[in-house]
Formats: sequence, structure tokens, C-alpha cells
Amino acid sequence: MSTTNKAIVFLALAYAISWSIGIGAHYAGLASSIPATAILAATMTGPAIAALICAFAFDKGRRVEALGLHFKPNWWWLAAYFIPIALAVIAVGATILLGERHYIDIGQATAAVAASQGQDLSQAPAFLLSTTFIVGMALTLGALINAPILTFTEELGWRGYLHGLWRPSGFWRASLGTGAVWGLWHAPAIWFYGLNYPADRALGIALFVVFCVMLSPLMTLVRDRGGSVWAAGIFHGVFNAVGGFTIAAVSDPTFPWNGIVGIGGYVALALGLGAVVLLQRRPAPAPAA
Repeated sequence: MSTTNKAIVFLALAYAISWSIGIGAHYAGLASSIPATAILAATMTGPAIAALICAFAFDKGRRVEALGLHFKPNWWWLAAYFIPIALAVIAVGATILLGERHYIDIGQATAAVAASQGQDLSQAPAFLLSTTFIVGMALTLGALINAPILTFTEELGWRGYLHGLWRPSGFWRASLGTGAVWGLWHAPAIWFYGLNYPADRALGIALFVVFCVMLSPLMTLVRDRGGSVWAAGIFHGVFNAVGGFTIAAVSDPTFPWNGIVGIGGYVALALGLGAVVLLQRRPAPAPAA
């Protein structure tokens, strides 16, 4: 089967699986009895299931290569950990500078949210509500949990199987194309469950496609230089782990100043794109499939 046809089959399966779960759960009324996070977690499995089906059907004898599951860590795996942290810091800084917001202590914000939900934290040790502890736990435990989950759900499809099919067409074509289909894939999660843009859902779908298109070159760079889908999984896992802090750390984080997916985040991604352009001008090892 041709590369184009493999990509079509993969995308059809990934969308069909994820959208069937998300849309089906909504119209079945499951959102009233099952947490939305559980439904969204189930939709995340679509790309991985599609990738596994395609790899087993079309890539006999080279399935590990087709899925990008090489495990040879290098320094780019470490970069995959720190780049999302830098993006989050820039997003918060840009939101405060441009959006006339101010910084809020993350520990205090967490305590306020807990209090609004009726939780009594008066007996909790003080360190549990310190910004240092909360952020530290997210960057260690949160990242360690998120990275393998996202590697074997979303990334096994996008920066695993699809990367192997589209990367030979060129860095920018593969990056922007993957970003577009990845962003649109989130449409039911945004429309039915309010992911990232609960008050602006129709606009949110369009904005998130742009967001993913801007983020995708950074992830392709990490995937290329890291030589494995694992590097992309680390990036995505840390990115998700710190994303919430870009909202918790600023006052009035409402649209369009809603953290990493708001204007501050777009500023951070624009700077990231500039860095990718510069790095792509330098010779790099041939990308791993």
C-alpha cells in the first residue's frame, strides 16, 4: 500500500475511534454520570489504536520502526523535558506584561480552588500548599505519569506512525500537516466538553487548530533530534503537566488571556517557531522513522 493510502487509513481510523467515543458519550448522556476527564482520556486512545492497526496490517517486519519506538535516549530527550517548561514561563510572563494581569501565588490559588469546592485544608501541612511543592510534584510525578500515557495514546499516532509516513515530504510540510490534523482532531473535545475554551467553543476549535500548527514544528524537531516517539511523548507529557499552572499563576485567566492556550501562549509559540527556524538551518542527523 502506498504511503498516501496508509496515511488516509490511519487518519480515518484515528478520527473515527476518537470522535465516536467523544460524540457518542455526549449523546448517550454519559457526561452526566462519568467525569469529562475520563471521556476525554478514552478519546485520546484513538491515534494509538489506529497506529497499531495500521502497523500490524501494513508494516510486517518493521513495526517498531513504523511506530517510532526506538529507545536510545540522547540529550534531546532532556530538551524535550525543559522546552515545555520554558514555553509555560514565557506564556505567563507575556500574559502579565501584555494582558494587564498580575502574578498569583500558585499555592494560594490552589487553596482557593479547594476552598470553593468545599474542601477543608486547614489541617494540611503548610508545605503541601506551597508553590514549590505543587510545581515540583507536577514536574516530577505529573511528568512521569503523563509522558508514557501520552506516548502510547496520542503520540504513538501523530509523532509515531504518521511522522514516519509524512516526514519524508519535508520538515515543514510534515510539521504543519500533522499540526492541522492533530488540532482538528480535538474538535469534539472542545465543542462538547469545553476543552481549553469552555466559553468560546466554536472559535476555540479554529484557534486550537492554529495552536497545534504552531506547536507541531517544535514537537517534530524534538522527535527528529531525539530519534524516537518517546522524545515527543516526554515533551507532550511535560507540556500537559505545566499547562494548568499558566492559568493558575495569573489573575483573571479568562479568554483571550487563558494561559498557554491564550495570547501569552501564542507569543511563546511564536518565539519557539523562531528558534526552530534557526535550528533547522543547522545540519542535523537524518531523522529516524
